[in-house]
Parts: sequence; structure tokens; C-alpha cells
Amino acid sequence: MANSNDPQEHSPRFGSRRVVWAGGNQARDLAEVLTGGTATRAGANIVASCVDARANLLVVSNRTSLDLCSTAVPHDFDRTSTQSIVAAVGGGPHSLLAAILANWLSEATGIPASATFGYSDSTELAQARDVLEQISAQLPTLDARIVQASSPASMVEALPPGTLLVVGASGGSWFQRRFFGPGARIQARASAGTIVVQHHPRRVFQVMQPPIAFGPRMLVADALVLSEGAGIVVAERGKLLGTVTIAALTQARPNLTIRDVMEYGVFFDLTDTIADAIDLATAEPDSLIPVVDSESYLVGRVSLQDLMSEPSL
Repeated sequence: MANSNDPQEHSPRFGSRRVVWAGGNQARDLAEVLTGGTATRAGANIVASCVDARANLLVVSNRTSLDLCSTAVPHDFDRTSTQSIVAAVGGGPHSLLAAILANWLSEATGIPASATFGYSDSTELAQARDVLEQISAQLPTLDARIVQASSPASMVEALPPGTLLVVGASGGSWFQRRFFGPGARIQARASAGTIVVQHHPRRVFQVMQPPIAFGPRMLVADALVLSEGAGIVVAERGKLLGTVTIAALTQARPNLTIRDVMEYGVFFDLTDTIADAIDLATAEPDSLIPVVDSESYLVGRVSLQDLMSEPSL
């Protein structure tokens, strides 16, 4: 859980960068650069580590099937020789993440970065302008460029010495489709290394607040005082029992227990996607909805406002 002492939550330079890393030195180095030294090393259970850190990025040494949060895989990453950062973007699902990561690196290191749309056919120019306009709307300080090249290899070869390349995983744009060979083996690398990123949908655990719950034997009168005008969550020995709306509390007899008036209402699993959670939360716009783990232990709570918050990735 994040707390008020978390340096990433208050630093304008690093924003809400909650990064977990696993693997070798390159993964560690990239994660440390991105967070100013506050990245979390994954334990034996990477999923648990990501959830505990509320990670919005997992840096690993090799591509993984884990889709709990977005990932970055460095290849030949060399911070000391990096002089510029280029995000190769296109129409694929990972392009915005590539641009965001390039921008993060630029903010963390002071090294200039750009988003570059590579194309081989003039018919792609309209798409290039549209993609770069969308990226610029979210990252107005990131330089945006359109480059014509006969192949990804020639585009990479034309990059200045000391360029670190950030590219989305295979699929999507012309660059991405041709950049990777069988088994997603990279066919070309920039001189300061390459980072392959893969975007995955945001999850509830990334935006949830710490849990607050009431015991089932508490009197309605006491719960009404402590609820601060909102619905409450009911739990016992850490496990979710139900919820009570503020309307139910105000209408119930004061000498009843909250077990008498609770309902088994809406709750989320901590790995539910934000998109799915929003669909359910719109029916409870003023409620704090409980979040549970796979064993029904209460681990957090979210509001519709939390779910609608601006993503950092």
C-alpha cells in the first residue's frame, strides 16, 4: 500500500511510478533509473510483489506471460552511454506506453527524448500524424517526429550514437511487425540498447485505498457516528462479510447490530480490470466498494472516483 511517506507519491520528478523489477542487472538498473532508486525487487512470488507494491510497471529480463501490469524488458541497456532516447511508435497497442516510458526516462535523467513514427509507404502519413497528435496531447513536452525508412534496421542504423530505443512488443505498427523475428527475437538494436514494452490493462489493486472495516457486532448507532456519512464495509477476522449503505444505517434501529442490516453487495477482486470495475461501480457512484483477494480477505476499497483517476501508464 502507498502511504504519505512514499517518496514517489510526492516527487514531481517521479510522480506515481511504482516499479517492481525481477531478473538481472539490466532490469534492476532500468527500474532504479525510472524511480530514482526506489524500485521494489520482486520476491519469489512476482504477482504478490506487484500487488503489494501496487506496481504500474514490471521490469523483467525476459518477456513474460504475466499480464498483471505493463512490462518493460531491457536489452543491452547502458545508462552511461545513453545520449538520446527514441520511442518508436505506431498504431499498435503498446505505442503510448513506449512514449510514456521514454518520457519517464527523459525526466529522470535529463536526456532528451522523442516519439518517432517510422513508415515506409506515404499512405501511412495520415496515420502517423494522428498517432503523434494523440501522444502529444498526453505528453506535450515530448518531441514528436515522422521518419521515412525502408526498413526498421535502416531506421535504427540512422539513429545517432548513444541512442536508447524504446519499442512496443511485436504486432501493431510497421516498425513493430518487422522489428521482431521468430520467437520475438530482436533483429536490430540501438547503440545504447533497446527496451521492449508491453501494455496491459490497469487493475483495481493499482488504484485501491487501504481497507477500513467494521466488526459485525457493532451497534448501528456507533457505526453511524463512525461512518462519517458514507456506507461501511463489514469484515470479521480479515474476511469480507458484507456492506451497509448509509441509507440503511440511518433507517435502522440504533440498537441493532450492523450484521442485522448488512447486505452482500458489490465487491471487486484486486486483479479485476479497471474497465470492468467501472461498469459495476457506476451503479454505486457514492460508495467505497470493498476489494478482496482470492481467499476473500479484505485488502482495500475503491470509489468510482478512484477508478476514473488519470492513469500514470
